[in-house]
Amino acid sequence: MKKHVIASLLFVAASILFSTSSCKKNDKDNDDETPATMSDDTFYKDIAFALIKSYTDIYNQNLAGTPTGAINMTVNGPLGGTVTITGSSSYDNTHSITTVDLNLSMDEIITITSYANLTLTGSTTYTGSFSDTYTSVNHQSDNIHIDGSVTRNSVVRQINMAGEVSINRTSTVTAIIFGHTVSW
Repeated sequence: MKKHVIASLLFVAASILFSTSSCKKNDKDNDDETPATMSDDTFYKDIAFALIKSYTDIYNQNLAGTPTGAINMTVNGPLGGTVTITGSSSYDNTHSITTVDLNLSMDEIITITSYANLTLTGSTTYTGSFSDTYTSVNHQSDNIHIDGSVTRNSVVRQINMAGEVSINRTSTVTAIIFGHTVSW
């Protein structure tokens, strides 16, 4: 019986020893492990989505439901910063379609989505037509500055760049953000 008790104790001790010791290699031997990353596709889609949201929020908070015609106003951004909106808008009562030809000149406009926290400075167009069931809108910028970050699954990726951005929205979205093309 003593042998069984000693064998049992040795088994328990060995089990504890193996369960508390690490099977992980030394840090210097972990060169093959890759930290969690975010793909360029995800990163630039989240930035494009945040840009669209910002432009749409600016339009909806300042122009939706207002008289159409020539526009020249400087207003606060939805979450901070200022934007000067120039251009024109019209509304087709027969087809319920709004047509816009606008320029948004943004100064430190803050936009926050589920994944992105960005500050935008620079000018972009907001041109095209839309209704409750139809969208054909284009945003073009020769030199917009985007500063901030995108966070997904605890992975944070920073951006602080300026350059060309093109976004075309119909039933799908195609965006070129600083030379990176994404669509959905």
